[in-house]
Amino acid sequence: MLVGIFTATRWEMNAIRRAIVVEDDRPAGDSRWVTGRRGNCRLFVIQTGVGPARAESVCRKVLARQPLDLAVASGFACALTPCGIGDLLIGTDVIRHDGRDQAQGGVLHCADDWRTLALHAAREAGIPARDGRFITVSRVLWQATEKQRIAATTGAVGLDMESAGIGAAAAERDISFLVIRAVSDLVDEDLPFDFNRYLAGGWSRAVLACLAKPSRLVGLNRLRRQAAVAVERMTRFYGKFLDSLPSEV
Repeated sequence: MLVGIFTATRWEMNAIRRAIVVEDDRPAGDSRWVTGRRGNCRLFVIQTGVGPARAESVCRKVLARQPLDLAVASGFACALTPCGIGDLLIGTDVIRHDGRDQAQGGVLHCADDWRTLALHAAREAGIPARDGRFITVSRVLWQATEKQRIAATTGAVGLDMESAGIGAAAAERDISFLVIRAVSDLVDEDLPFDFNRYLAGGWSRAVLACLAKPSRLVGLNRLRRQAAVAVERMTRFYGKFLDSLPSEV
């Protein structure tokens, strides 16, 4: 079985990398590919970069050269419903949203049979999990008030920046699609500052921004601890999930 798992950042990619037997790891144009195996699966773990446009572009290129039975959007998510850090959110469907008031485009549905397997694997791994709608936005919603507004108007369980792009590329080729993400921040908490100013420079630029205002370091360290919990949960989950997949679709 051929499975592609698409993540935005190297932290998310490494969480899945630890759960598989790696055969190759190399840059591939504007992305990074890890190939490997686990159970009955041959795996392609792709780091796309941040944002729906980037994720869709990279995923489309991957699918043009590599057939897949299942495409998974994975990594971190903001919980839009009461959750604990590291809980798993598994998508029933995804919609793009402008982050303010409007949905953009149609609904991208996740494959029910794969979602059921994912929920079962989470239970087997002892990780709290729930399913529901995901919202994909093109900018970081860093204030609790923004997150709470999206939660109230959409009824979604999770928020991310890539799943709709990956789902759209998979739908073009009629490939089964799934969203599996671990909670790294909560609906009622602010992030330490507006990360949109530092997306291009990554974590190092964010740290430098905190050094200019040391009070931000407390929030940044909290976010790093929460991300570490999410990484551990994803690694544990993928061990169970990939071992449960059949050799053929």
